[in-house]
Amino acid sequence: MVRTSPLTFRKVLGNFFVVFALTVIGSIYTSLFKVYWPLKSDPKIMAFIITFHIFFLLMMLCFFKAMLTDPGVVPPLWGFYMGDSETKRRRYCLMCHVFKPERCHHCSACNRCVLNMDHHCPWINNCVGFYNRKYFLLLLFYVNINTYTVALFLFPQISNELCLLYQTKHMPNSSQTLFLGTYTLNCMLSMTLTIFFKFHLKLALSNSTTIETMDKKAVSKVNYNKGVNKNWEQIFGKNPWLWFLPLTGDSGKPIGDGVVWTVPINIEIDDIPEDELEKRNSSVMNDMNKKKDEESKSKEISTAPDSLGSRTEYTRNFYHPEVKQNSGRIGEKFTDDVLLSPEP
Repeated sequence: MVRTSPLTFRKVLGNFFVVFALTVIGSIYTSLFKVYWPLKSDPKIMAFIITFHIFFLLMMLCFFKAMLTDPGVVPPLWGFYMGDSETKRRRYCLMCHVFKPERCHHCSACNRCVLNMDHHCPWINNCVGFYNRKYFLLLLFYVNINTYTVALFLFPQISNELCLLYQTKHMPNSSQTLFLGTYTLNCMLSMTLTIFFKFHLKLALSNSTTIETMDKKAVSKVNYNKGVNKNWEQIFGKNPWLWFLPLTGDSGKPIGDGVVWTVPINIEIDDIPEDELEKRNSSVMNDMNKKKDEESKSKEISTAPDSLGSRTEYTRNFYHPEVKQNSGRIGEKFTDDVLLSPEP
């Protein structure tokens, strides 16, 4: 049975953060709408209004998807059983009374354990975890697009308002104050969220999380980085058509279940240059063929006395090297008995 989590004070307080965020979004949207909607007869302005509303709609969809999607809960029957590897890290949550999988952490605000937890975001009043991390990253992406758009297209109007106030030596009225304040807030958001988005994008491309980055126990850190492409697909899925949409579908879901994680080797085969692979393969094949020729010539039947004085026939064979799967990579000593091939 899935454990129900009682509401905490931080969870209730998060509702006010959500209302405040929606209020700020509405104020910025109203300021832009008030300036450009009267000019909708101009085809260029109308094209801008339509384009802006497409990105605005995507931003709002990502906001609600990130807020309402369950980031991931520990499966009811998951735990440690007989036969499990002794090297498996046993982590038990004293609050939820469950064993925590890798990269799973307990959130004190949500009062539950979250799979692949990145952090708890008060602005969506939800944790960013395995199943809603895509929506959170897309939310930051579209927020940046919209805030920069507002800053760019409202700049001429802001300049005119400031010049008019300077020439008339008048104090701004309530409408002008709200307009200037909203524009200033929008610019501050754009600069702040740009840094925030850059930070989280870097984490996503390295298959890391905020909690793992802040972990001071560097010795216990595990590298889950599988390369930029696989790290991206880990969060956004394998379907490129769904990468920038707040949708998942069967091919747009994050890869895996958020419980079991694979640790990559030092470097992937396809990270080795193609010409280097050809040289290695050619050298290995030549050495293996040469050894086979020597083996066929030197194989002979010999006799040797044993401890009882009798004679036993035996065949002297040379060692046949096996092809090792993980040898010959960068960072490891390359051996002659390895044949590498790029991944398909």
